[in-house]
Amino acid sequence: MKRYPWVLLFCFMSFLCASVVASDDDDENELNPTQIINGQVVIHLDEESQEISGLKTQVFKTIELQQELTSFGKAISISPLQSILNKYLTVSAKQANAKARLASTEKTIARLRNLHKNKAVSSQKLQQKQSQWLSDKTIYDEMVFQNKQIISDSRLQWGKTLTLWSTGRHSADFDKLKSGQSSLLIINLPAGSPPLNKVKTILISPKGDRKTAFKAYLISLLPNIDQFSQGLQYSFITENPSIKPGVNVTAWIPKQQNSLTGIVVPESAMAWHLGQSFVFLKIDDEQFIHQNIINPIKVSEGYFITEQLTDNEEVVVTGTQMLLSHEFRSQIPDEDDD
Repeated sequence: MKRYPWVLLFCFMSFLCASVVASDDDDENELNPTQIINGQVVIHLDEESQEISGLKTQVFKTIELQQELTSFGKAISISPLQSILNKYLTVSAKQANAKARLASTEKTIARLRNLHKNKAVSSQKLQQKQSQWLSDKTIYDEMVFQNKQIISDSRLQWGKTLTLWSTGRHSADFDKLKSGQSSLLIINLPAGSPPLNKVKTILISPKGDRKTAFKAYLISLLPNIDQFSQGLQYSFITENPSIKPGVNVTAWIPKQQNSLTGIVVPESAMAWHLGQSFVFLKIDDEQFIHQNIINPIKVSEGYFITEQLTDNEEVVVTGTQMLLSHEFRSQIPDEDDD
């Protein structure tokens, strides 16, 4: 009878030790809910834990992406072009007057020559009119030269198209610029960028926000490179009322190459470690694995991935860092392991 208290004490201690061991195993499973399958770390997370941690996934579809070059520019005043137009019109008016006087003098000379043949007018008078013709011709030629010089100087600064607009050729686009319905933009490309041979439309934003960007339309290549970026300069026109002279804009210019096919994931889906990028995929209701991503392309909506993801894969978009922590924890050696 006296032995029973000791037996009971022994049983109690044995049960307590077993409970402690079981508890330690449970804690270890909770802290490190991973296993290695075919060399791949698989993270196990029950649905309750997913809900508590706020883990969310999303299925994405492939899309086509036209790569873009980001550049910068500015809306400018058209007063220099207006000055060119005014100067050209003034000289053109003088040229027209000189031409009319020259034509009148030529008619007078033709009449005087007939009269001179019949000795109805003196040679001196004919010579005076011929001298007048030479003077009128000189004035006319000077006006022609001045207009050619105006056009030449304008082309050196503004290019062929804007020069045509500002030297008398009627243009609906230039009328909109003069009335303030449209704005003139100068966009500077980075040094070494290829010419925009096929680009007709770009997107611009005064706020630098690609999501709220709007269209601007190509006018022409400008003759001079930008003194700061050392890249090509192009003129564009836009009808957006928020663009006024002096406003700086960010421009997104389509690259002249084939579009890419892939999937866009939000920034929250991407994980980074030691220069390597990856996302987590949900492969079962409670299992997750990571997928390495090579050369993700930054876009306004997040990252564009060209090859490593396919349609209908379930990508973790919230909770990526938590899964990353679980995976790292699985790689830490157990201190009790020999």
